[in-house]
Amino acid sequence: MSDRMKEWISVVAMLAATAFFWVQTPEQTAQGASIFPVLLMGLMLTLAGIKVVSILVLGVEEEKKKEIPEDEKPDKSRFWFVVVALIAYVFAVDYIGFYVASFVFFFGVSLIVQLEPRTPRTVLIRLAVVLGFLYGCNILFTKVLMASLPKGVLF
Repeated sequence: MSDRMKEWISVVAMLAATAFFWVQTPEQTAQGASIFPVLLMGLMLTLAGIKVVSILVLGVEEEKKKEIPEDEKPDKSRFWFVVVALIAYVFAVDYIGFYVASFVFFFGVSLIVQLEPRTPRTVLIRLAVVLGFLYGCNILFTKVLMASLPKGVLF
């Protein structure tokens, strides 16, 4: 399958996901928690539009068919760690709460999948990004959407 075909398939998948949200959302109003699916639909339509423009205007460059050296190939154990961590995260959110589970998951996964060597600077940057992301989620869900997140036994 060509790269161009893969790009078009991704556009169709985004449009299908948007249509799914459209059908599943009973009312598309911009009030309270019902704004979240509307925001997702808008984001997916925007990304699909950008993808269509990039395909039509810029074209898809064919990737160079070169062999990746053995030492640069991705480690499959990292992939499986992320899969297991994601499953554990889904179950942990209800028990230990959104904030603690999300912090452990995002910070842990970001450190595990990091390819460059870990330095105190990169760890602090990841810590700041995770804390900023969680703060943004807190503002978005509790203040804007007025939806509560799972508290768990720790809060």
